[in-house]
Amino acid sequence: MKRIFNGSGGRKAALILSLCLIFALAVGTTVALLVAHTNAVTNTFTAAKSKITIEEKTDDGIKSEIYVKNEGTATSYVRVKLVMNWVSKDGKTISATPVNISVDYDKTNWFEQGGIYYYKTPVAPVSAKPSNVTSNLLKTPIEQPEGAPEGYHLEVTVLAEGIQAAPSKAVTDSWRVGVDNNGYLTQPTTAP
Repeated sequence: MKRIFNGSGGRKAALILSLCLIFALAVGTTVALLVAHTNAVTNTFTAAKSKITIEEKTDDGIKSEIYVKNEGTATSYVRVKLVMNWVSKDGKTISATPVNISVDYDKTNWFEQGGIYYYKTPVAPVSAKPSNVTSNLLKTPIEQPEGAPEGYHLEVTVLAEGIQAAPSKAVTDSWRVGVDNNGYLTQPTTAP
């Protein structure tokens, strides 16, 4: 009987047989991976939202309280602009006569820059009630000043804006304010 794997020819045959086996395993694995089917995964990510509302209290035409409430799902910074106009009984506005009233506001929790009032601390989302409301902007009510044009009354319109607190770069770039290490808004300082 003749031996199949004798001498150098047997080693060559074993090597060829081993390579064929490795090649068959590689091809089989590749085909199995290409044919395999997995079900699609549904992405359940929900983006955080910044949504603010204004709450005002007016007594006999005098605006006495202004709050901003965060109704969104993201912690947000807020700012308020007070637009003051002389308005007639029929709703017409005088644009030629400026309204020069200084507002007595809460300087502990707010700061003013360019006629806009910034709440210093981030306002929590709606899920963190009652921490989702700012303090009252006004220290004293905004009253009708002396010297109003004849037949006109003071009308104060409150405009508010909110922006997500994270990342803080969003507020610093958009509103040109600073954010300190505690996350509080700060007025930017200009170098001399």
